[in-house]
Amino acid sequence: MMRPATADSRRDEAYRSLRSTIKFAAGDPLVRSVLIVDADREEASDSAEQVARAFAKAGDACAYVDGNFRGGASPTPGFSDLLIGSLTVDTVIEENTGDSLLTSISAGTVPDPDLLAGDRLSHVLYALLQRFEFVIIGAASLPASSDAISIASRVDASILVVTSGETRRARAIEARDALVRVGARVPGVVLIEAKRRLFW
Repeated sequence: MMRPATADSRRDEAYRSLRSTIKFAAGDPLVRSVLIVDADREEASDSAEQVARAFAKAGDACAYVDGNFRGGASPTPGFSDLLIGSLTVDTVIEENTGDSLLTSISAGTVPDPDLLAGDRLSHVLYALLQRFEFVIIGAASLPASSDAISIASRVDASILVVTSGETRRARAIEARDALVRVGARVPGVVLIEAKRRLFW
């Protein structure tokens, strides 16, 4: 007799579905670097990290990068340290230990949002993609923060996350339009905290 699906199992299955959609997305270039950003939310969800974990569980070497520079500094060197050029990718990976296929890279010790607009972001992304099959970046919510806009123009795709019963429609549209204006590839929107499941 099959057990009824729990909320956690439905959530995990939804992230697996999103992982497959990203991994096998058609188009050029292939999607390997992805920004996942919440719309109209005070605190960012853990969606980006959960997607990265789903990739690792499928056997793909994946880096989850905390690009939310609005949450304060981390004691562990990370993304911001790479952006100022004080550390190499190898050093940061060693500092951020974890699952053999999943490396979680903190926001770093100097999370200045202005760093995200610098030219070094493209170089850092390139270096990460030499080490990992996929790079998943989380960022501060749109449209309250413009940080995600700087990232969106450099990655292969951007996924907008809206929260059931919380995200205002107008704000979600504003966030989507902000991504599109900088030429971001926005293949879809994810609904979280719905009663039944996540939707792609």
